[in-house]
Amino acid sequence: MKKRVFLLCAGVFLMTSAKGLADPVQWDLFDPQHQFTLSAGAACADGEKAVVLHSATASPKQFAVMRTALSTDGLQNKALRLRAELSVQDVQAGAGLWMTLYDGTKQIASRNTQKDMVRGQGVTRVQEMTLWVPPQATRAVYGVLLLGPGTVSACGVYMGPALPARKQNADQSLAVQTMTFAINSIRTQALHSSLIDWESRTPPLLELTRDGSADDLYAEIRHLLADLHDGHSFVMPPDMARRMAAQPEQMPVFTKIGSDIGRIALPSLTSHSAEGMKEFSLAGHQIFVQAAAMRGWVVDLRHDRGGNMWPMVQALRPLLGREDLGFFEDRSGKRSAPWRAVAQGSTQQNDGPDLSRVPVAVLLGPQTASAGEAVAIALKGRPNTRFFGTATHGQTSGNKSFTLPDGGMLAVAAEFELDRTGKRYEGPVQPDEVEADPDGPSGLRKRGCGSDFRTGRQEGVALTRAF
Repeated sequence: MKKRVFLLCAGVFLMTSAKGLADPVQWDLFDPQHQFTLSAGAACADGEKAVVLHSATASPKQFAVMRTALSTDGLQNKALRLRAELSVQDVQAGAGLWMTLYDGTKQIASRNTQKDMVRGQGVTRVQEMTLWVPPQATRAVYGVLLLGPGTVSACGVYMGPALPARKQNADQSLAVQTMTFAINSIRTQALHSSLIDWESRTPPLLELTRDGSADDLYAEIRHLLADLHDGHSFVMPPDMARRMAAQPEQMPVFTKIGSDIGRIALPSLTSHSAEGMKEFSLAGHQIFVQAAAMRGWVVDLRHDRGGNMWPMVQALRPLLGREDLGFFEDRSGKRSAPWRAVAQGSTQQNDGPDLSRVPVAVLLGPQTASAGEAVAIALKGRPNTRFFGTATHGQTSGNKSFTLPDGGMLAVAAEFELDRTGKRYEGPVQPDEVEADPDGPSGLRKRGCGSDFRTGRQEGVALTRAF
């Protein structure tokens, strides 16, 4: 097919063909910094001319894309594949493929090969990606990106339904096992599983997985979780899960305020090992043992982004006592056994000092999330306790975690969280008193606090204001 290059207003367009779609394809140059050119290049192996994106003047952070669009009519609920052979010259920052799906003007899905860009001098490589097309998608926009100076030539561009799997025993591949496990776990456990049409969604996801990359696999699982609209479920590929498990854990921190007020700050905790949980809960317990004479306490949850709630609750055992603290409730309405500040699997424990009636001020903020919010809920209904700061992040659901067949980690929001009174939390935990800047001295002046707290410490302010 004959190609034509022409200039129209401020955009450059190239008429060419693409396998998998009806001819012609009109390539559009998107060049926000006006540093790139789009042209037809030498003939490819299939006889068609390459599409060339070039710049000699762009900085390493400047970019341009050649792009085109197609209607997704007839492609909904199917796996869509973009594939091209990219050849680069003098490209250091990288070149790659990208694809975005729209519902009208609203972007609903996106994929690119940014993690595996083509770079170098005289390097040729085939890149491809696969994306599931949601039922509401109306069009796909796709193309080639060039970051920084150099030249990229695209040959054999294919855009269309994913090709049949070419691998032997594809249904038994690790990727398919992983996707199948994820689908089954989400379908049977997620609070909002009914929002997804599983009968139409499952076949294209499995087809995509049979012939897609690991990035495609995890991108589609993330898309599936996003459609639950719970704001809490997540998935981690194996390398990310390993990095998270290897991170050193922080311990609770004690600060003395004045002569008789103690502050315990709880950090995030991701460990689920018996040793890690014991170390965390014991560190909190020892703080109270060594400061048992304090007349009041501040529990600072503002930097507790979540993880494992049980060692956090156990760390506060002297403040929480042996009371029932809350419940989980699944989507059928069935409640769990009550939460208690008891170390998992332990039969005999030292309660430490009994501080269950001591005044407590709890500090909340937008970084209080997930397990940190569960700790806040466990403190709701405790006598002589008030909450200060700003609303929490809003991940007030119980996640169930699964190890995927390929070593990744899947967490599914599977349970509602209820406090000891039976109140269900769906969204942020709200403070009793809102203070946008609890660290600032203005908060002190507003509350009319005396000279004991002239340092601007919100902990003393909260205790004074609360009781």
